[in-house]
This record gives sequence, C-alpha cells and structure tokens, in this order.
Amino acid sequence: MCRMCEWLGDGDIWYKNPRNYANRMYKLREPGKKATPFTGGAEGLASGLNRAIQAKADGDLETYQQIIKEINERDATRPGGQVLPLQDCIDLVRDIGTPVAAMHCICRKTTRAEEEQSINEYSCLGLGTGMFKWERWPERYRGGVQFLTPEQAAEFLEYWDQRGMVHMVMQEGGDFIGGLCNCDYPDCVPIRQRVDYGLNYRLTKGENICEVDYERCNGCGECLGRCQFNALKYEATIDKPNIDPMMCFGCALCMTACNRQAIRLVPRRQYAALQYVW
Repeated sequence: MCRMCEWLGDGDIWYKNPRNYANRMYKLREPGKKATPFTGGAEGLASGLNRAIQAKADGDLETYQQIIKEINERDATRPGGQVLPLQDCIDLVRDIGTPVAAMHCICRKTTRAEEEQSINEYSCLGLGTGMFKWERWPERYRGGVQFLTPEQAAEFLEYWDQRGMVHMVMQEGGDFIGGLCNCDYPDCVPIRQRVDYGLNYRLTKGENICEVDYERCNGCGECLGRCQFNALKYEATIDKPNIDPMMCFGCALCMTACNRQAIRLVPRRQYAALQYVW
C-alpha cells in the first residue's frame, strides 16, 4: 500500500474510504474570525522548484539535486495525489465522492492561461461536501461549476478517458479528497513535476500496473501513444507493445484503448520488486 493508504485507508485503498470525503474534514471557525493562511503549499513548492531549475540552468547540478531532495523529503510526510484507472473513478463518483461537480482545470489555467467556462470545456471534477461551498473560493472556481448526477459524472469520465486523459484523485488541505482531475502531459502540473523533475511524492503511482497478454495481442498499436509516463514501447522483435512495470503508473489508458482485452491490470503488491515503487 502507498503511504496515503497506510495513513488514511483504514486497511483499504485510501480513496475508497468514505471517511476521506466527509465533512468532518472541515473546521468550524468562530463568527468573524478569519481563516489562518496556509503556508508551505503550492507557493513554497514553486519557489523551491524555481530555484532548482535555475541552478540546473546555471550548470549547478549539485544544488539542483539537493533542492529536489529537500522537496521530496518534505512531501514524503504529507498526502498527495494518486493515479487511478477509469473503473475506480466511476465507482468513486457513483458510490462515494458525491456530490460531484464538473469544473475548469487549474493546470491549464496555470500553464496556458486558459480558463474553461462551460461544461463543454470543463475536464476536472470536484468531489464531496466541499462542492456545496464552491462559491466561497471565487478565484479557484471563477469559471463556475456544474453539478452532475453519478451517471453523468461516469459519462464525463469515460469521455475524457477516450480522449487520453490521466485520472488523478487529489487531496485538499492535508487529508480531504476534494478533486478528481483528468489531465495530460505537458499541461498537467503534477505529472510534469513527477516526470520532468523527480518530485516523487506530488503524484503517487496507482495501486496496479498494466500487463500485456501476448496471446491476445495482435500488435495493432491502438494503445501506443496513450501512455503519459514513458512506460509503453513498441517492441520491434515481436511486433507488439511492451510495458515497463517499473515505469507504469497504472493509469490504464492503454487498456481502455485495447479492443481485444489484451491488456490487464495487476495489483502492484503482487510483485515483490514493485511493492515499494510508488
């Protein structure tokens, strides 16, 4: 199990634990008392990462590696986001994480200065009781939100999965699961932080890995190009794809693209070499 499962899962996968979506996560404030500003979050990370990037640009790899190490050591003590496959997402919006609302992607707002304004543009989902208070954070939800039924949310997820988006459950404020993001490289900030800079605790690998069933696979190549994590390659000697289990995040985009059911999900803990590769 990943660190979030150990801390928040009550013996199961953490994002399947209804307690992590409950309004007990919210703190009541006395009337008139202002919220305590949160420090050390995204702004602190951005500052540290910017210093690391500048050090690398200056050719100072030792400083770059030291800063990345310090960020990882800090992040290892906190919950983060995790990749999950489509079916887990659908189970989540149908059974646990209600209410569900579609909203704009903060990553595309950050990286491309694009602000999605309608359901035809939204790509992410807000989950849980926090969505009843969305209007209290106008800067985050400036584009508005649209509440969805569980079945509408499932269709929403299937659409973005077909488009090739990675699904990620995101914690908010320590241990409250507040969002289900659908994003891709290079727009996605957590994916870029992990893949490009080695910030390993910002985005945790999924509970499963994908494996190819070579008896079923006919080498059609429909899965190629779907992987955001460089785990899927074409193997010329057998004319079929190969998935590197050490690189696989278990997003299962390759699996949902396969019409022959030649790719399956296997629990990460089934392999001793992968039990602690998160």
